[in-house]
Amino acid sequence: MRLIAPLAGLLLAAAGLPALAQTQTPPATPPAAAAPAKPGMTQAGTPARAEVQISRPIEMILTQQAATMAFDGKTLTLTGVPPVTTFRVDRPERIGGSMTSEQFVKLWNATVQVFKNDPPNAALTILGPTPTQVIVELGSVTQNGTTLTFNATLLDGDIPSSGGPVNLVTAPLVYSPLNGTGTFLKCWWSPYWVERVCRAGW
Repeated sequence: MRLIAPLAGLLLAAAGLPALAQTQTPPATPPAAAAPAKPGMTQAGTPARAEVQISRPIEMILTQQAATMAFDGKTLTLTGVPPVTTFRVDRPERIGGSMTSEQFVKLWNATVQVFKNDPPNAALTILGPTPTQVIVELGSVTQNGTTLTFNATLLDGDIPSSGGPVNLVTAPLVYSPLNGTGTFLKCWWSPYWVERVCRAGW
C-alpha cells in the first residue's frame, strides 16, 4: 500500500499536466506593423493625388448662403451664415472649391479696395412663399460670428426688408492673391468631378 499510494499520486499528477497546459494563456503577440504605402498610393490603397498650387489671379464666382437677410437701404445683413463659402471657376479650366467665412471676408474686402470705383455685383435670391431675386452692388463686409454685414446698393428688383433663407452669388470677378500670400489656392484632381477641387491657401 505504501508503494501504490505514491504511484497513484504520480499518475494523477501526470494526467493533470495536459489540462494545465490547455488552460494557460499563450503569450501576447505584438500587433503587426502597418505595411508601408506603395509608391503612388495612399495608406488606404487609393491613388495618391498630387497637390497643385495656384498663385496667380483667377476669375471666380463666389456663393454665400444664410438663414435670413435684412436690408435697410444701405446695408445688407446676412445672419446664420455657414462656416464655408464655395466658389466656381470656369476658365481657363473648371475648378470647384471652398474657403472659410473668415477667408471670404479677407478676400472680399481686399478685392473691394481694388475695385472701389466699380464695386462687385451679386444676385441675391430670397426664398420663401414667393421667391425673389434682386441685383445688389456690394461694398466692404464685416463679420460678427455667423453674421455678415455688407455696405450695399440695390441695382435691380424689389428687395424685401427681411426674409430667408437666402443665396448670394457674385458676378464673375478676377480675384488676386492677398499680400504676403505665396499660395492662393491648393488644389487636387478629383476623378469624381473630373476637375480640380481647391481650398483657399491664405
